Amino acid sequence: MKKNIFILYLFLSFNFYGNSGLSKDSLLLSLENAKNDSNKVNLLHNLFTLTQNNSSQEALKYAQEALALSQKLNFKLLKSYDNLAWIYKNLSEFENSLEMYCKVETLALKYQSPSKEIYLGKVNRGLASVYASLKNYELAISKIQKSIKYYTILNDKSGIAISYLNMGNYYYYKTDYNAAITNYKISEDYFSQINDTLRLPNCYNSIGSVLFQVKNYQSALEYFTKFYNLTIKNNANDFNSIAVAKQNIGQVYYELGDTKKAIDFSLEAAALFKKLNDFSNLYTTYENIAKYYSKLGDFEVSNKYYTMYAHIKDSVFNEDMQNTIHEMSIKYESEKKETENQLLTLENENKNQLIYFALGGCVLLIVLLFFIFRGYRLKQKANISLEEKNKIINTQKKIVDEQHKDIKDSITYSQRIQNAILPPKNFWENLLPNSFILYLPKDILSGDFYWIAETTDYTYVAAADCTGHGVPGALISVVNYNLLNKAVLEKNLVTPSEILDAVNIWLTESLHQSYGESDVKDGMDVTLIAISKHSNEMQFAGANNPIYIVSDGELKRIKGDKFPVGAFLEDQIQKFTTHKIQIKSGDCIYLFSDGFADQFGGKAGKKYKYAQFQEKLVKISKMAIKEQKEVIGNEFNDWKGSHEQVDDVLLVGIKIS
Repeated sequence: MKKNIFILYLFLSFNFYGNSGLSKDSLLLSLENAKNDSNKVNLLHNLFTLTQNNSSQEALKYAQEALALSQKLNFKLLKSYDNLAWIYKNLSEFENSLEMYCKVETLALKYQSPSKEIYLGKVNRGLASVYASLKNYELAISKIQKSIKYYTILNDKSGIAISYLNMGNYYYYKTDYNAAITNYKISEDYFSQINDTLRLPNCYNSIGSVLFQVKNYQSALEYFTKFYNLTIKNNANDFNSIAVAKQNIGQVYYELGDTKKAIDFSLEAAALFKKLNDFSNLYTTYENIAKYYSKLGDFEVSNKYYTMYAHIKDSVFNEDMQNTIHEMSIKYESEKKETENQLLTLENENKNQLIYFALGGCVLLIVLLFFIFRGYRLKQKANISLEEKNKIINTQKKIVDEQHKDIKDSITYSQRIQNAILPPKNFWENLLPNSFILYLPKDILSGDFYWIAETTDYTYVAAADCTGHGVPGALISVVNYNLLNKAVLEKNLVTPSEILDAVNIWLTESLHQSYGESDVKDGMDVTLIAISKHSNEMQFAGANNPIYIVSDGELKRIKGDKFPVGAFLEDQIQKFTTHKIQIKSGDCIYLFSDGFADQFGGKAGKKYKYAQFQEKLVKISKMAIKEQKEVIGNEFNDWKGSHEQVDDVLLVGIKIS
């Protein structure tokens, strides 16, 4: 497990188009008066450069406008694609960023040297940065190595130095500390050669971070001190770097047994983090200070800082998450009930009016025989009254329709958010190229979700079914998706049972389900597998759900535990079980929710059921993976026919190659 140390990053794709030197207002005025589209492209590029570091949304607008004109004119296309790739990365729109960088790479390959090498060095560093943000460090390292190759051809020592520093960061987060420090040292040498005193401090900090992780505290202190001194000397206004340096030095002194110095440096760091409103680092610093005072036996002051730490952490993280989930659920249910009541009221009024009109018609017929004139007048009054009521009904219907539209628009936008959280198609296919996902939400939003992650030794895949569907299910699915990421990518848990045990506890605590604290009784049925990269072994743990393995035409069902993730802790916490299974080439593994088997349809309108589901999987297991998805998808649609879909449907198929 990594120690809590701060490391600065250069996951950078430096934009090497300089500022025009003009102000934003003068550039906007020039853009408004420009009659030549080529000039407009240049002005939009300058506006992008001016805003890219302080107003991402504004920079995105200029980049998109520039690209539209560049495509129309076939003018400076590469630069426009590059700007858009960079800003998409900053906005965490990674799929769009990868698409733009690929376009830059395609165009760059058509250039002549040295322009080709300049662009290819830059684009590969950008791609590495995107893959690192997606925590795919293997691909990030592959791309940064290509970047170094091109910068070496150009003898661009600055580009080489930054690329080696970034590669060190990627190895650092893979916990390959030997490789990390090797790359950091190469980066240090290049930065020293070109006397780059702005980036060299970051290199010192990175080397100190690795030395700290391997418990070489004395050497770590030397590098953190170099980091601090060089920052003070050349960039005294970089308060964030100064705060990080003081915090790291404080932690080293604590490990060396000088607790008083550890406190002094950490207090100075906390003051700077507070001044910068950097609450994420501040609460960690308070936690360290509390630990240091506890070590000295000053429990009163230690308790004070633990209280400050807990207050910031709870207010910044847990409270925001809980309030958001609670408020969205209440708002959705309230608006849904209000809309249903209004529609029901209108329906009842219309039915009552029909009854009244029918009775009135009978009376009018009888009266008409005796009082024709009087009956005629009464009919006229009834028609006038009906017109007035219809106007009221139409007005109320418009209000209800508008409210319906607002709710649907909100849910549709939420669908975009939920889809953005799920693994991007190209990321999934890169990790598991021989697989498919059949994902059919019942409503716009889904309580089912699929998840994938990769470590040095395993590829993890999960298919999950959260309580409910629609908005409530989607809210819980977002929480559970993030908890799976936390377990594997942050806490470095390995076996599926360890991962589900941790998620079980975190989910229960997050929703305050224990000991009657909350009325929220939501959980998750899930299948989680870990496919080894180094052997033919696969590990599996399940909450209520099994997995199916089809091998040599025979289906084997591996049962999960008979309880969900998100157990309600009135009773003793239950632990999940890891099953180890030997797999071989040609085996098909299927993870699924209960939506497919529970669907009503067919000629008799009955459930599909698991026996029929198993038979179908055995039949398609011999097909190519893309054909499997098409066949099983058609099977579901044909079975459902005109019947309403009863639940979210999720099926993940993996063919071992």
